[in-house]
Amino acid sequence: MALRSIESVTCRTCRGPTPVGLARCYQCDLARSQAGELLADAVAPIAYAVRGGQLAIDLWRYKSDRADAAESAARLRVMLAAYLADHGESVWRAAGMAAAPASVAVVPSGRGRPGGHPLPGLVRSCVDVPLIGLSVAPEEAAHRRGVDPRWLRVDGAVAGADVLVVDDTWVSGGSAQSAAVALKLAGARRVAIIVIGRYLNPDDPRSARFFGALRERGWVMTPQMILPSSRSR
Repeated sequence: MALRSIESVTCRTCRGPTPVGLARCYQCDLARSQAGELLADAVAPIAYAVRGGQLAIDLWRYKSDRADAAESAARLRVMLAAYLADHGESVWRAAGMAAAPASVAVVPSGRGRPGGHPLPGLVRSCVDVPLIGLSVAPEEAAHRRGVDPRWLRVDGAVAGADVLVVDDTWVSGGSAQSAAVALKLAGARRVAIIVIGRYLNPDDPRSARFFGALRERGWVMTPQMILPSSRSR
């Protein structure tokens, strides 16, 4: 499959599969209709997390209580640190930032996970800027389908700042884009999202075809080998 053919079925925002001839997948197009200019200015998946593959397993296991959770977390930390060192500047440029972001935020779990989440600590070990808190709002602010910033509260000053948002997994992108919208509504100037794993389910026919095409080209792991970064609008 030619490069042009792969690009023609790759979502401009999340780098996942999309119908031929469409710029974005259904979920990213829905987000655009819901939030428009309030969405992240750039979205950069580090790698594809194929269900059953090592990255997908690590993204589940690192936040579990298993004995090998620390091993998975270490691999994810290496991935994030290397990506920031090698591609961070490209992401900042794609987001329209004049320099590196002044602060970072981590997308919180919306599923009521007990105890502390390991992602903030993992991000702190890779990024030397202040961490802006994002917390889940009270239960009455239910997280509706797609982008809905009402379920998040920004616990810090972001007015006029450029902010990096880090999430571990992108399935529909609703949570990460909700975080971006919440930050912009709180006054953030530019927002870039870096997500460790863009989830792919090989049982889905469209994803299976997409995955097969990527594997033929040697691009199984890294969507950034197709484009250095991707504008979300």
